[in-house]
Amino acid sequence: MTQLEIQQTVESIWSLFRETDQRLDQRMEETRHEIAALSAQTRAAQELFTGQWGRLLEALVRPGVVELFQARGISRSTVAWSGHGCARAEQRWKSTCCW
Repeated sequence: MTQLEIQQTVESIWSLFRETDQRLDQRMEETRHEIAALSAQTRAAQELFTGQWGRLLEALVRPGVVELFQARGISRSTVAWSGHGCARAEQRWKSTCCW
């Protein structure tokens, strides 16, 4: 292999590195956009459970939840309710849960 061929091979390798770097940069940017979109969707879904709809759902479920647990063989006599949506209720429920 001549010196010229070696130099061309090295330049070809560096060219491949640059091309790969550009592809990775492009993919990282696409991933950033996807993460931002998913974060927005997650916040919107979280609002459904912790906002007004969550309180409505909690109010609808509250009257029969102990009976539903007992019908499935889950021994519960009370359930902790937060009054601030399901996320907080779940946190309080986990801290008071005694299976």
